[in-house]
Amino acid sequence: MRLLLALLLVPAALLLAGCSGATPPGSGPLKVGTDASYRPFEFLEGADKFAGFDIELMQAVGREIGRPVEFRNSPFDGLIPGLKAGHFDVAISCLTITPKRAEEVAFSDPYYEAGQIVAVRHDEAGIRGREDLRGRPVGAQEGTTGLDEAKALGATVRAYGTIDLAFQDLANGQIDAIVNDEPVSRWLVARKPGFKLVGELFTREQYGIATAKGNGELIGKINEALKKIRASGEWERIREKWITKPQ
Repeated sequence: MRLLLALLLVPAALLLAGCSGATPPGSGPLKVGTDASYRPFEFLEGADKFAGFDIELMQAVGREIGRPVEFRNSPFDGLIPGLKAGHFDVAISCLTITPKRAEEVAFSDPYYEAGQIVAVRHDEAGIRGREDLRGRPVGAQEGTTGLDEAKALGATVRAYGTIDLAFQDLANGQIDAIVNDEPVSRWLVARKPGFKLVGELFTREQYGIATAKGNGELIGKINEALKKIRASGEWERIREKWITKPQ
């Protein structure tokens, strides 16, 4: 009788498992970590609406691979630890592909080329480029390649949680310059009176979408999506909207 009962219960258990609604691996919403304080690439409109170049690009990637995206705000220097801990599936936040970072996470193909530049107050005459930063108080965002470059230039570096805080201190005279990604600094300088960019772009960097190590299948899908987005002209449309011809 016990054997008969067990045999009768097996199909029922299998049926319940099939109807449980569990999400198969590789499907369901894609959890995306980003530091939403980096206009025009990622920022918040209102309390919880994410916007910007990276945001719209990631939404297009999600559409191409058939997965809706859910953005999660994180400090920039918490993105890679968050990936490694499984808090996010991917991270997109102007993450420059570097050998050091590539030891910790996997990157997609590059999706944007940028580099570092120096920003100063509009009346600053003593700083004309990176060669004038040695020994000067210089701001950069925590965890960024801008911070690394400022240190390498011999500046007295102050790290900030967001680049907006660095610009506040620059305006108040607490620091003499900022080293930061050129497209972001150019966007900010165009909208914040009292600042200017000096010197030339002095690094060449490429942004990538990051995942935890071992996600080769997901990276492959993201790379295919990026190719389609570029081929269709959507990448250029997004760039014009947020970078080239922003509102």
